[in-house]
Amino acid sequence: MGFGKNANVKVLSTSLNEDYSNNDKQNDEIKPLLEELQQLHEKRDTADIQLKAISEQVALLQGNRLDLLVKSDNDSLSGMKNTLDFIKTNLIATLNEQNKRQKEVDQIDVQIRQCQDKIDKRKALTNSPNSAIIVKVYSDKDMTLPVTLSYVTNKAGWVPVYDVRVADINSPLQLTYKADIYQNSGLNWQNIDFSLSTSNPSDGITAPDLLPWHIDIYSEKGGFFFSKHDDISAKVSRSVRPDDNALTNTLGINTRFEVKLPYTIKSNTQSNILTLQNKEVEAKYHYIAIPKLDSSVYLQAQITDWDKLDLLPGKSTVFFDGNYIGESFITTKDLKETLDISLGKDKNIFISRNRNINETSKPSLFGNDISQKYAYTIDVKNAKSLPIDIIVYDQLPNIINKTVVLDDAKYDDANYDKKTGTLMWQFKLNPNENKNLNLSFKLTYPKDKVSDIIGL
Repeated sequence: MGFGKNANVKVLSTSLNEDYSNNDKQNDEIKPLLEELQQLHEKRDTADIQLKAISEQVALLQGNRLDLLVKSDNDSLSGMKNTLDFIKTNLIATLNEQNKRQKEVDQIDVQIRQCQDKIDKRKALTNSPNSAIIVKVYSDKDMTLPVTLSYVTNKAGWVPVYDVRVADINSPLQLTYKADIYQNSGLNWQNIDFSLSTSNPSDGITAPDLLPWHIDIYSEKGGFFFSKHDDISAKVSRSVRPDDNALTNTLGINTRFEVKLPYTIKSNTQSNILTLQNKEVEAKYHYIAIPKLDSSVYLQAQITDWDKLDLLPGKSTVFFDGNYIGESFITTKDLKETLDISLGKDKNIFISRNRNINETSKPSLFGNDISQKYAYTIDVKNAKSLPIDIIVYDQLPNIINKTVVLDDAKYDDANYDKKTGTLMWQFKLNPNENKNLNLSFKLTYPKDKVSDIIGL
């Protein structure tokens, strides 16, 4: 609540009260609906009587009471023919009339349900009071001032979403920022100017207290002595726990998007997708493949200056060459030099990984040890009309137990990460070019540990 910069007015207190004054107006709106409902019920009763009368005629003509129409002395053939003609002609007309009356009854039933729904909705509004804000102010003189009211609600929020569009691997990446906005505050926001921010007004404004951090030795009598430093995180979570529906930026940077055009957001559970801005982003494109796990080849866009794009974690819809590819997720949680965005599979690049039977050996016994050579061949083919850059990943096993020995490893010109065991081949493939990658290694382990080896 504010009165601008006028220093002669001070707000002493504010309170929120329930206001039932609008219920009389709601009751006045219900009365004509109740009258309409009564008229529909009367109309329905009349139509039902007419339908029952027609049904009696049908039953009569169908023979349930045929003895009332056909006299006992009318046994001649011509008399029976005249009777059947009479029944046929009148039964058709009566059945058509019955069908017509049934449709009228069904239509009235629909009108009754619609009217009853309107009444129920009006009654629900009547039973729900409005809220009135009571403000006590102090001023040393009479004056008329404009009043500005602002409020914080935890029933509104937004999450970022993106459209990622790439025409081809020689074109820049088109990135569309969007906001999925929702609000269920109870008030419709009509033609408002607003901004979207990653800051959260629900966060606490008081710094947490740092409590003593105790370390002790385990005692069989007393059990474990739990460190009191856990209270730090507990206290922080109580004071700055974000609202479940709020978006938090893991980098601790508050980003703000100003919406230039007035916008209407109704109070309901539906989301509203709003386009914030479009950016053309320079990207490098390459293909990646992990044939040990998947025979598909994936296209990736690599963005270097991603930290200048004000990106927030969010779902992305990917389009390539004008076609919908699928959905991905943009995240900046793991800080890297580049931001990689997956653009889907390319069916014009083929890759396979097979065991090289000629190079693979059977287990051989040398004293107390068993030795065996493993060999694989990876075949890559570019069936596209353009040259491509591709990265192929594979791996050598990481040896945990020192009784197992890895040696004689050969992996052509791949880069080898000893810490993870990852092998990476990075190369260019021209149109319709094939390339073979070879991988082999030898494992030696004690013969009495054959059944205990894990991972082969």
